[in-house]
Amino acid sequence: MSDLKEDTKIIDKLGYGMLLAFVGGFMDLYSYIVRGNVFATGQTGNFVLVAVHLVQRNYIETLHAIIPIVSFLLGIFIAWHLFYSHFKEERISWERGILAIEIFILFITGFVPCSYPNIIANTFVSFAASFQYCAFRKFSTNEDYASIFCTGNMRSCAENLYNGFLKKDKQCLKKALRYSYILISFFAGAIIGSFESVILHEKAIWSVSAVLLVVLLSSFLSNTAIFKNAIQFKGSMKEHF
Repeated sequence: MSDLKEDTKIIDKLGYGMLLAFVGGFMDLYSYIVRGNVFATGQTGNFVLVAVHLVQRNYIETLHAIIPIVSFLLGIFIAWHLFYSHFKEERISWERGILAIEIFILFITGFVPCSYPNIIANTFVSFAASFQYCAFRKFSTNEDYASIFCTGNMRSCAENLYNGFLKKDKQCLKKALRYSYILISFFAGAIIGSFESVILHEKAIWSVSAVLLVVLLSSFLSNTAIFKNAIQFKGSMKEHF
């Protein structure tokens, strides 16, 4: 197996999907609690807030809800531009670059005081979230998922549960279990994010940078002999038990 395929196999494992889902839940609670009750990751809530504030003629709040939407769209454009122009369609290098940029942006966000306009921090968080959403779309055995919100993951989990229980498809039950891990990780990120946001305020986002740094650094381990030997050892143990 080539290094590229080996890297792809490593970075798409379930554990990485769970960590990224944890980050998604954390960022949502952070932006809502610390940065003015705005959802900076999934944009559905912001579209609803725009409509509500427009009807109420609260134009300042409308602008606050629009900014994350625009930032998210801009992030998608830039992420794909980097993929084609800078990384020359090399997926693993692109994913690592995306992680590095996201880590840096969120680290900078932690220095933006709560006394500053929330638009600044929410723009950063939405931009970083769009990068993550754009680059990481699959986990485990090539299953589609969204790491920054959970609606689609809930649908996939429910569909696989239906096929697993009513159609007796064991593979679907396994998929449903993997999606449940993703959902639990998102929920855990939201819970921990809420506690840290209350205690650490704007600096709580640094925990997200730390988790993403773990993902980034561990992705390089797939090229080391120690990591590959560990995988082979794990496989041989499964054969014996």
